[in-house]
Amino acid sequence: MERISLDEFDRSEFTFDDLTYEKMVFLWCFCEFPDSVIAYKCGVPKDKISRLRRDKYKINMMNSWEHIENMSGAGTVVTEMTLREESNAMVAHVFRNSYLKDLHAGVVEEKFLDPKCSRITDDEMKKLMIECCEKMAKLLELRDKDPREYKAFLKRTHRNYCKQWIK
Repeated sequence: MERISLDEFDRSEFTFDDLTYEKMVFLWCFCEFPDSVIAYKCGVPKDKISRLRRDKYKINMMNSWEHIENMSGAGTVVTEMTLREESNAMVAHVFRNSYLKDLHAGVVEEKFLDPKCSRITDDEMKKLMIECCEKMAKLLELRDKDPREYKAFLKRTHRNYCKQWIK
């Protein structure tokens, strides 16, 4: 499978009737075109595309890689993550999507920008580390119990949170 650009998609001959499961996986999951773009090209309301994708084909953000893998068969799509992508996904799950997000959401006070000032209390740091260690332990347990689901989880996490991170 080879991605196509938005321009290539725009120039293609394509109608709503052409929107098979395979085409939806290719356009929405693999090329990452949103429902609105596909709907515009097909000349139908966005809701019609969303319902087809979600209700008929059962495709969503959390399972899109599974659909790509199912459709690709004998591994025609490279789906292995680099170590950096895997570590980015782990950090996103364990740290970014944790109590740290709550601490970061506050208002920045000029006086706390001085490195001599503490920005996190001991209790906050303890809470953060306990939560992150628990999440990491569950992630490692998943890796040992179900390596396939572990990889799928990290791919989803990477896709949802780490696209713009350094790879």
